[in-house]
Amino acid sequence: MDFWSTNWGDIATAVGIFVSFGGLIWAIKEARGARSASQAAQTAARETRDQITRHLQTVDLERAIGLIQLVKTLHDNNQWEAAREHYQTLREMLTGIIARCPEQQTEFREKLATARTEIRLMEDFVRQNIVQGIEEAVRSRLNEALNGIQSDLEELASAMGFDNSQGEKQ
Repeated sequence: MDFWSTNWGDIATAVGIFVSFGGLIWAIKEARGARSASQAAQTAARETRDQITRHLQTVDLERAIGLIQLVKTLHDNNQWEAAREHYQTLREMLTGIIARCPEQQTEFREKLATARTEIRLMEDFVRQNIVQGIEEAVRSRLNEALNGIQSDLEELASAMGFDNSQGEKQ
């Protein structure tokens, strides 16, 4: 009994040290688990953001393709003033797509910028020649140029990795 009464403090200290050491090991293990969970959540959020961005770009490209179809129909019906208004909308759409496009997608951005420039040139041409009328041969060339832009946009939309009919990743 004397042993316990004289050494009780030392024994309690030793047990306290072991318990503290065990608690420290447990805390380190939990912190590592939390860090791993945090990193996994960041990765999942980044992947989701990238998928949403690609999907929105694809939707915008599909809208632009539809607008090109409308402009070609307006050309065919000699509705040049209406077509000219849609040129501006189309350029704005392409500008928005370019703005959301990641910097590393250089080729994608360059194709969109080229398409935007071609559309601006078409708009300027139509604005300058609308009063005197636009000949059939010129209308045909404008539609051919729009077909080329449309083809590029369809290729870009396809390259984004989504099925256009369902909006889901292929």
